[in-house]
Amino acid sequence: MNERERRANQSLRTLDEAHRNGRITREDYRARRRALLGSLCDSDGITARNALTPAAAAAPPRGGDAKRMAAPTADMASALFPDRRRLVWRLGLMAFAGLGLCALLLYALLLAGHG
Repeated sequence: MNERERRANQSLRTLDEAHRNGRITREDYRARRRALLGSLCDSDGITARNALTPAAAAAPPRGGDAKRMAAPTADMASALFPDRRRLVWRLGLMAFAGLGLCALLLYALLLAGHG
């Protein structure tokens, strides 16, 4: 984090504290916050981004990082949508546990009413 970002963070904290303590209104807080965040933009209004070059993206991971990082797959839908079999298994297990709990409660009620 560079010095400009540190100053902006400190200003945002001060602004947040003033809003929480009721020294400024919500609209004033939002306007000042927008102005502070706008000052972090580059001179031409476009924020900087960290783009990966093709060589850096294709470089293989080193050492112990290779085991932690999963190989990218061509099918990203599997990453976005979880496997339904696992969900069905969990729901079935929860239903079975719920039925068991209901049976135990019913048995306890029958024993309490009988004795």
